[in-house]
This record gives sequence, C-alpha cells and structure tokens, in this order.
Amino acid sequence: MEDIKNYKLLNEKFRLKYCIDRVIACALLALASPIFLMVICGVKLGGWFYPEDSGSIFYTEPRISAGEIFNIIKFRTVTMVAVEKIKNSTDTRSITCSPNTTCAGKIILKWYLDEFPQLFNIAKGDISFVGPRPHIISHHENDIKSGLIYRNIVKAGLLGIPQACKRRPGYAAMLGKMSIKHKSCNKVLDKLDGLYVKKCLKKSVFGIALFDIYIIIQGLIVIMKGGGK
Repeated sequence: MEDIKNYKLLNEKFRLKYCIDRVIACALLALASPIFLMVICGVKLGGWFYPEDSGSIFYTEPRISAGEIFNIIKFRTVTMVAVEKIKNSTDTRSITCSPNTTCAGKIILKWYLDEFPQLFNIAKGDISFVGPRPHIISHHENDIKSGLIYRNIVKAGLLGIPQACKRRPGYAAMLGKMSIKHKSCNKVLDKLDGLYVKKCLKKSVFGIALFDIYIIIQGLIVIMKGGGK
C-alpha cells in the first residue's frame, strides 16, 4: 500500500510534465510534417517497386500505459503478411520482433523513424516523452505479479533509460551479462524502467524535468548515430 501511495504522489508530480508533453508533441507534429511526408512516400514507393511490401502506412498495436490499454502508432516496417501473423497473436508478439522487414522499413528502422507517429500518442495523452517502456498486453500481468505496480499508475514513455543507454560502450556487454544472470533480457530492461521511477520518486518537479531532458538528449544522440535497433 505504501508503494501505491508513493506512485500516486509521483503521478501528481508528473501532472505538469504530462501537460507540457502534449503541448510539445502538437508543436513537433507540425514541425515534423515534412519528415512524415517523406516516410509516407518511402513506404508507398517501396510498395510499388516491391509488391510484397505494399499495404498500410501505419501500424497500430495494443500496449499498456498507466494500467490502460491503448493503441501505439508506428510506421509499418514489415510486410502485411507479417502484420497479419502478429495481429493473430497480439498477446505474445510485437512488430519489433518480426524479421519480415520491408525495403523501406530497413531505412526507417535505421533512423528510428518508425517511432515518430507516437507523437500522436503523446498528444492524445496515452504516453509521455519519458517513462517506462509501453509493454505488450501479455507482459502486463507478469509485471503486476512481479511487483511492478508502478506500471498501473505511471504513464509509459517514448524514451527511457534503456533507450538512452544504447550505443554506449559496454552497455551491450552489461546487458548480456545481466540477462544471463536474470535469465531474461526483459527482466533487466524492467529493472532499468524501475530505476527511472525510483529516481523520480526522490526528485522535485524541477529535478524530474532536468532528468527527462537528459534522457531525451541521450536518446537523440542514439538516433543521430543511427545503426538501427
């Protein structure tokens, strides 16, 4: 009960953060419209040259944020055949795990452009710019059983500590060692998500803002380096 009380108090601290998120997301959607147009043209052109790659521009997938189900929006990076397979088993699979990448999808993934449509999710208030990863539904019950109750209260984020750590020397090696120790990479990533929440519990509203800015900057550095996911 004490943990739930603390997480609810943390959500009160996050109230201003969530409002600012939505305003910035709306502004970025307007500024990023040329990038959206470029990616949309790329997806459509890919479908013309490679018929197996043709299909919808966007892909939606049910995820969990603050204990609620929402549809995360991404640019489609896999074939429609793969999409159908994933949608027939949405409780256990994610588009991120699919190997059936389209020609345009390879470029989109290299520069993390598939994540751009999540600005719509932020503008709608589904998620925040920074927070725990938005888990697929099948993981949520396991999260709660494992004691990760903050996922029922705190909004998920587009970026977090796991994404900010990518491309850092030694990160992959550390992740590998910890994954063997915990027998699961997901458990390690959950610990990093939990670390974000624990740090925010100890920070003031201003401290949380600075921490979020730091994570966003690190995430942008990862994107600028490219190299895919």
